[in-house]
Order: sequence, then C-alpha cells, then structure tokens
Amino acid sequence: MDLWVDKYKPEELSGFIGQPKALHEITDFLREWKPREALFIHGPAGVGKTLAVELLAREKKHLLLQLNASDTRNAKDIEDFFGNASKSKALFHGGKIILIDEIDGISPQDRGAVTSIVKIIKESRFPVFLIANDPWRSKLIPLRNYCKLVRFNRIHSASVEKQLKLICKQEGIETEGDVLKNLARWSQGDLRSAISDLQIVAYGKKSLKNPDLQILGYRERESNIFNILPTVFHSKSMTAAKKAIQNVDKDPDEVFWWIEANLPNELRTPENMQKGYDILSKADMFRNWVSRQQNWRFKGFMIDMLSSVSLFRDEGKHGFSPYQYPRKLAMMGRSKQKRAMMNSLCERLGSFTHSSKRTVKRDYLPYLRVILKKRKKKDAGEGNFFLEPDEEKLIKAG
Repeated sequence: MDLWVDKYKPEELSGFIGQPKALHEITDFLREWKPREALFIHGPAGVGKTLAVELLAREKKHLLLQLNASDTRNAKDIEDFFGNASKSKALFHGGKIILIDEIDGISPQDRGAVTSIVKIIKESRFPVFLIANDPWRSKLIPLRNYCKLVRFNRIHSASVEKQLKLICKQEGIETEGDVLKNLARWSQGDLRSAISDLQIVAYGKKSLKNPDLQILGYRERESNIFNILPTVFHSKSMTAAKKAIQNVDKDPDEVFWWIEANLPNELRTPENMQKGYDILSKADMFRNWVSRQQNWRFKGFMIDMLSSVSLFRDEGKHGFSPYQYPRKLAMMGRSKQKRAMMNSLCERLGSFTHSSKRTVKRDYLPYLRVILKKRKKKDAGEGNFFLEPDEEKLIKAG
C-alpha cells in the first residue's frame, strides 16, 4: 500500500502549500548565493522544510547531496561525506545543493560535528542548506553566525483541510460534517501528519464521519496555548478540543484560566455565554476536588468539561479576537517570589514545630502575625527562632 504522504507529494514548487514567503526567500538565496554563507531553514515538523529544498534542487536541475545530521553525528563522517563533493563540479547537473538535515539532533557531546559543518560552509563551492526544528539551541550558535535564517510556519488549518479534500476526491471518499476540518485542526499545522491520519481513518472506507476519528487516539505532540485555543472555541467537537487540551504544553489548571479569560470574546450571545460560564463553574468544581481529595481522576473530568465549551460556538463570523493573557496567571507571576519566600519560611517554621507547611500557614502564622505586630524588636536568646526583616514584613502584611 502506497503512503499518501508520498503519493500526494507535490512535484514542483508551484504545488507547495502554505509557505509563499519562505519559498521566495530560499529561491532568492540560491540565485544570489555567495560563498561562506548558508541558509538555515527552521520551523515545526511536517511543514515541508526538507521537501522545499528537494523540489528546489529538482526545479533548478541541481544535484542534491543530503545528509541527516542526527544519524551521522561525528565530524569524520560528515567531512568524508561532503569534503570533496562540496568542492568539485557535478558531471551531469547544472550545480549542487548541500543539504544537512536535522542538525538540532546533534548531541552537545558531538561538538566536532558542528565544527565540521562550519568548515563545510566556509569551504564549499556550492550553496549549503541547514534544517532544524529549533535553531536557537546554544550548541548551534557557531552555525548561526554563518547563516541566514528562514522560518517555515505551521500551515493554516484551512489550507490543510483543502488538501485533505483534494485527496479524498482523488481516492473516491465522501466526507460528512466537519470531519476534515477537525482532522486539519488536530494536525496543528502539520500537513504530513494530517495526511497520515486521513489514510489511517479512511482505510477500507468510502465515507468518513466524525466518529471515525476516534481510531486516532491520543497524539503526543506539544503545542502552545495560542494554537489550541481556536480548537477549543471553534471546533464544535469535544473530541478535537480534548485532544488539543491534552497536547498543550501547559497544565490543565492553566488552560482553565486561559479559557476563562477569553470566553467572553468568543461566546458573545447571552445564551452561549451563560452556558459557557456554567460549564466553567463545573470544571472549577472538579479542579478544586483534585487538591482537596487528592483524587486525580477529577482532573480528567475537568478536561471533559472544558472540552465541551467547543459546543457553544456562536454562529457566523464576528472578526478576529486576540487572546488575552489571564489576569489570574499575571497576578501569580508577580507574586511568585513572595509565595516562594512564604513557602520557604513555612518550611523552616515547620521544622521547629514538626508541622507541615500547610499547618504552619493555617495555625501558626496568624498568631505569629499578632505577636510581631504587638511587640517591639527584642534581643534573641538562645533557642529563639530568627526571622529576617523581609520575612517579618511578609508575615505582618498577611
């Protein structure tokens, strides 16, 4: 069985999806290339970084010399592969392109590999392209000094959905409802994974419905909060929203506050807003039960409740709404140092009273606060508990 990611791979740059600015930059780099300079292409997985270079080489009739740095990590192998090839002309091609992929896969212990790549950039008679997901790792600093950076962004879900529709049409598969829209949103801009997921759910079928997506299960892919909020608010699918919340790089408690802060801008009708806040109140109840009863199953129920917010999306378009940072988290961020000092103080007091930090806060600090406010500074005798001036001020402030 052919893989659809290969079967429907574009044959030329004109068929490339979702990266017009980046494609223009890499084409200009090849045309205007000067020695001792490389192009560093970076961005998330599945957005076409490697494919773009392959299509560029094919379109310009250049020989592509490609190496995966995460597989070949030592300096000797890299230099052996590219050494002479980067300096000699190609016999049957108009030129060459040197491509070193996944360079962020080089471990910090393989310092010689980075040095070898720098040497190739300096000595190569042909353009060098480097590819990585994250170009800002400290081990790659020597490389960035010789590179122009080009970012490939996540592909918009509408573009992913359009491609999935074309594939379904070619494969004779009918779709119902928002099945392709949800599949596109779940991919979070990763076209390659979206096509793979489509092939999985469509295997042996001639029509697709939303329940068919259940076979995909849980995808372990981290994403930031700004990528998952549109899915939570817009998908009209609890399954899609739940997957997004599970995959985000934040604790569900933080997701709760993000949804709470942005719900008024997304659910604007009184009816939907009332339903949304009712759902949030129930989610908050489960959230509190987690800490009170130390029962982590309630966190799963909280996520289920948060996911159901997606069912109350207002009909029609009402413009773009920028997502607001939650005030609750901002306040916690500002008070982080104060809370850390209080926790340290309670831990120290607890060692004297043989109590937990929670008990110290609840039972001891109120009395200590009264004592400190009523008495003047006294000479501390042996065996007394010493407080720093900042700690006394913290306790008095309450």
